[in-house]
Amino acid sequence: NKKPHAVRQHKTHCLRIMIHENREMVYSLIGIRRLEMMRMKVLNADIVDLWKQGEIVCITLSLEVRYKEMVGIIDRGNALAMGRIIPGLASLVGHCILQKRGEVAYITERLIAFYTKPAWDRFEHGLPDEIHRYNWGHKIPGSHCIADPVIVARSARQLLRLVDREKPKRVYLPVPGVGDGALDVEDIQEALQVLEKEPRIILVSNRRIE
Repeated sequence: NKKPHAVRQHKTHCLRIMIHENREMVYSLIGIRRLEMMRMKVLNADIVDLWKQGEIVCITLSLEVRYKEMVGIIDRGNALAMGRIIPGLASLVGHCILQKRGEVAYITERLIAFYTKPAWDRFEHGLPDEIHRYNWGHKIPGSHCIADPVIVARSARQLLRLVDREKPKRVYLPVPGVGDGALDVEDIQEALQVLEKEPRIILVSNRRIE
């Protein structure tokens, strides 16, 4: 007989916690050493400052669009910081998501949309500081969700294609999914392996990455 939905969800949640707490052993079993995973070059810089200096930068976003206002969501992290200096950025993001169908693309001059979160997700994927807003079983808006490693890796491949096509001198990308996305560095290894193939893509962070 099928177990009740709530029981299955609870067991899944417990399994995720167990894997997270024992991830060193798990990585060892699958042949990945943590020291190898942590080797990534990150420039200590602020994405807003780089954009002001004339550089091409990415902001990390969810695929959420509020259709009534036709705007994307820029209420956290580097997207919020850029929204404070670019008028109408939320509207530009919304149109970019819809017109480009969620593909990594230029939002406006020297600013690229890099997606790390879905349009919405299940309750158990809500951010710890936002989950109190919702009840069990509710769909959580993407901006209030933990980043999705699959979406991060997908965006990494799309950014590589964009760089290959447009041939910019360099592109600065905030470490995707980590920080406000609540992922650990080991969660985005697939994306990092993709991004390291392109030296013109430079990872940046204005905070320490654990």
